[in-house]
Amino acid sequence: MTVLRPLIVALIAAALIIAFTNAPGTFDDYAFIAWAKFLLPPGPFAGYAQLSRVTDLDYPPIGITIMWATIKLGHYFAWPELQSFKLPLVMMTLASPLVAHTRTRAAEHALILLLLIIPFGLILGYTDVTYLPFLLAAFYLAERQIFWAAGLFLALCAFIKWQPIIFAPIFLIAAWRHAPAPKEFFKLAAPTTIFVIAVLLLYNPATVIHVLFTATSDNEFSAQGVNLAWLLSALLECFHLGGLTLQPNGAITLLTTPSPAAAVFLAHLVIYALGKKSKAAFLISATACAAAQFTFNTGVHENHFFVTLIAAFAAWQAKALDDFTFAACAAIALLNILFFYGFGDGFNFSNFANIDSTIFLALAEILTYLLILRNQFQTCRDKS
Repeated sequence: MTVLRPLIVALIAAALIIAFTNAPGTFDDYAFIAWAKFLLPPGPFAGYAQLSRVTDLDYPPIGITIMWATIKLGHYFAWPELQSFKLPLVMMTLASPLVAHTRTRAAEHALILLLLIIPFGLILGYTDVTYLPFLLAAFYLAERQIFWAAGLFLALCAFIKWQPIIFAPIFLIAAWRHAPAPKEFFKLAAPTTIFVIAVLLLYNPATVIHVLFTATSDNEFSAQGVNLAWLLSALLECFHLGGLTLQPNGAITLLTTPSPAAAVFLAHLVIYALGKKSKAAFLISATACAAAQFTFNTGVHENHFFVTLIAAFAAWQAKALDDFTFAACAAIALLNILFFYGFGDGFNFSNFANIDSTIFLALAEILTYLLILRNQFQTCRDKS
């Protein structure tokens, strides 16, 4: 039985990879391929700066370098470009359940993670899966209080795709609370600091910072992320308020408003900093910070709930998050992408029987955030 369960998971993984490797993905995949081909003559370092000047580049340097490497490898072996682009997604889709398995040795946990990430990576081609094994490793290392290595893995994730940077403050607070003295904290932070500086110097600090600002300057009020802003945009459209120009899928591009996300995010950090010092509090607080960033921010996209899903998975594995809340996170994450892109063939579920079902999904997302908030209060309130 010990051998049978991992074998079954492996067979399911192989079947899904074979089935979905040729899935067309979203239109973003072909933009990524074009970016990677642009880098072929100059290489990834000089090419990254050039690409940022001629496009609205909003992806971090290591993520772009991975795209460049896979397309270059595909050209060498004469592989189709889409399959070349998906090569790291395939590899990380296989690696992630293996990393998850090291945490609990439970084959069912590996299988659940596999089934959750297949739609993101292999079917729709989101590059979030590329950093997933490293993000899981960062959480597991932080649980074991190996913060110098956890920080390195988290920094690597952020340079593959920006979203995991949302966890940096929680990791810093956890490391500070763990360190017996400020001197020890700076020792823990030194490897990550050196790695960050090295990446910035390789790719030009000004370029990387410019790209980061581009990524965080989305002027859409709601960008297919079914959250509070999405719900408000639906109300604005319903009542024709303000004469705003409404875009397809509920986006409002002419409305600028301060986002409450920063204040709510800070509140979650304070709850963790003042609350119980435990692994459960760390994992729940990380999940709450990610959920708050998605729920209250403007300009978030449908796949940006992925970091919340992964934090929730790590918390659920550690028995810090209850089954129902984790299931709610999984449902929101999957429905949020399937409502707009279906299974990669153009069919979507956002309008069914002339009802805009995304409004109900937005309400469900807000309720899921409240469930996570309740979990954080319950986990952090006991300081003993």
